[in-house]
Amino acid sequence: MLSVTTGATDVLELTNFGFNIPTGSTINGIEVDITRQQSGGLSLTILGSTINGTVNDNLVQLVGPGVTSVNKAGGSAWPAANGSAVYGSSSDTWGPTAWTAAMVNSPSFGVHLSAAINGGILFGINLIPGASVDAVRINITYSLPATLPLQLSQWSVTRQGNNNLLRWQAAGVGAGAGTSGNGAGSTGNADPGTFVVERSGNGSDWTDLAQVPAGNGSAKYSYADENAPVHGTAYYRLKLHSAGQADSWSTVQVLAEKPARPGIKMYPNPFHEIINISAPGAPFSKVILRNAQGATIWIKEFPGGGVNSTQIPTAGLPQGLYFLTIDNATGSLIKGS
Repeated sequence: MLSVTTGATDVLELTNFGFNIPTGSTINGIEVDITRQQSGGLSLTILGSTINGTVNDNLVQLVGPGVTSVNKAGGSAWPAANGSAVYGSSSDTWGPTAWTAAMVNSPSFGVHLSAAINGGILFGINLIPGASVDAVRINITYSLPATLPLQLSQWSVTRQGNNNLLRWQAAGVGAGAGTSGNGAGSTGNADPGTFVVERSGNGSDWTDLAQVPAGNGSAKYSYADENAPVHGTAYYRLKLHSAGQADSWSTVQVLAEKPARPGIKMYPNPFHEIINISAPGAPFSKVILRNAQGATIWIKEFPGGGVNSTQIPTAGLPQGLYFLTIDNATGSLIKGS
């Protein structure tokens, strides 16, 4: 969690996604999916007067070995609950940089993020919205060298709960009207062939997941991979197999996710007599509470591996703004009346 009064947060750097795209492949496009929210200090009401705060993008940029992309920051306010925003696409290479397999495979390849904090002051009390990022997914579309191309007008892989959802639409391969899901599809009049869904964990060794009958014309298809790795890297491609013809392959979709921060909750906000801290999946070892002037009000360390929850007594504290640091993450809270 990152917070400032008004202005831009520090840049959050997320790199080392672990891509392993084969040498010689062509990078067709890069899509970044960010799960983020604005939290705490979204509105402040005193004596009938109210001011509101928002969080917006400041920087959304790809980084690699010695290069940076254009900034794709958008103008929409971040949601108050975790929501996803998608930047780029399967045909967008983020500006003039010619990304190569070696560049995206580099540990230094990733994303730079920064938020614009729009707060305010009411009767001498600061309103400071917080910006938090839970996870970042990068989806890279690339073409393998020396394969016969399968032409698709639409081809994507997205995360849907615990599954990876594949969607594609045929273009010029004789696919007929109809939609398929998890291998159930419609066939056309002739023998247009079969789509074979393939997955890899390293971009080189491929396993067949399912066969989806192709139709005649321009059909839409989908397949849900219910055994996809939750936080690992998954590579997908489609093979069209038709009797009497050479096999052809689609471009490759590769999806990788990187958690941006542990799941730490601080509540309620505004608080009154107590602050609760909860981190079910990420133990913390040190908590510091400071007032708006930066003076330490409360501090506690938890040796021996840390704890997943604790409480801070706050009954005697005056109204106003406070900062809570949990290990290296700092958030803002307000003491109510």
